[in-house]
Amino acid sequence: MTIYNKIVFRHIYSLSFVFLIISILLYASARTVWCDEQAKDASSHYFGARIANTPWPMHRHDLRHTGRSPYAGSATNNIKWTFQTGAAISSSPVIGLDGTIYFGSQDKHLYALNPDGTLKWKFETGAEVDSTPAIDIDGVIYFGSWDQYLYALFPDGKLKWKHKTNGGIISSPSIGNDGSLYFGGWDDRIHSVDAEGKHKWEYKTADHIWSSPAIGEDGMIYCGSEDYYMFALKPDGKAVWSFGTHYLLESSPSIGDDGTIYFGSEDANLFALDPNGHLKWQYKTVYDIDSSTAIAMDGTIYIGSGDGLLYAVNPDGTLKWTFETRYSVMSSPVIDANGTVYVGSRDKKFYAVNSDGSLKWFIETGGAIESSASIDKDGTIYIASTDGKLYAIGEKMDLYP
Repeated sequence: MTIYNKIVFRHIYSLSFVFLIISILLYASARTVWCDEQAKDASSHYFGARIANTPWPMHRHDLRHTGRSPYAGSATNNIKWTFQTGAAISSSPVIGLDGTIYFGSQDKHLYALNPDGTLKWKFETGAEVDSTPAIDIDGVIYFGSWDQYLYALFPDGKLKWKHKTNGGIISSPSIGNDGSLYFGGWDDRIHSVDAEGKHKWEYKTADHIWSSPAIGEDGMIYCGSEDYYMFALKPDGKAVWSFGTHYLLESSPSIGDDGTIYFGSEDANLFALDPNGHLKWQYKTVYDIDSSTAIAMDGTIYIGSGDGLLYAVNPDGTLKWTFETRYSVMSSPVIDANGTVYVGSRDKKFYAVNSDGSLKWFIETGGAIESSASIDKDGTIYIASTDGKLYAIGEKMDLYP
């Protein structure tokens, strides 16, 4: 090699090394920015002391059930992958500490998938799993089954404990600041167990409980019952107030930034209550409401109805707009950082709707959609269908190791 070629080679090598160092620094900077963003997200979304700080760790995203993500969802309807289970899925997916996706299926299993859609593990229960899991800061997964047990699994899928009730559990658990778990049952009771699965208390209602408890920053627990009532309980299980609707109450409540409690009822009304249980307003839809509410940063309330419409309602109870699907909307809407609303319908379609009510995109699945979506930090949206599949929507990005 000539002296000239050696000099050129060393110069190219030096430039390559510089570019390598710059790339490493940019990567580290990106990782730092994400960590800072995650810390900011933790302050604006109420996870409490024991909920895992992941992009979507529980039913309706957070303890107040806002259904609101700090991340922007996919701008396109590209399907990255699908995963087939053995039966319909009504459970909603959640995201673990390492990006694992957890959800239940009516084939009696709880599934854990890697971010690339491959099976990590599955855990068999004695009956259908319609409950949406909740994940704590240690990665433990809590969920209910129609076999009457509440389960706690380690992140590797091994059983930690199970707690027996006297009815199936479709309600999704919430985790209090002391690690207590709150959930409803088909035995007409709101239950509380400690972090080891030991019974703490139960509150008797007059009918089954489908609704999942929301928890305010003051520790108050709000949960609906099919006896037509919404209940407010203290962390010790003592009732503070109840509010009666005119028909079955399956919707899970959401808590606004000002403490307002929002929920729907099968009497076709969307209700807004103040923290003392007094009616602020109600908005009448055409048909029954099983969907739960989502609350945007500007206070707009989104909810689906059996009349096939997605409703956007202003904080004062006036209608903002409606978006029409072709069948009833049982799925609960979720909102991304850009204000886009994502919701499924029993017309077998999953919709992305702009904040002005116009269609952004949709995908079609092989079955009705009763599940609600979750949004990952790279914008991937996970949604399940009664065709037994979990769908991942978005562009391929490898953010998890």
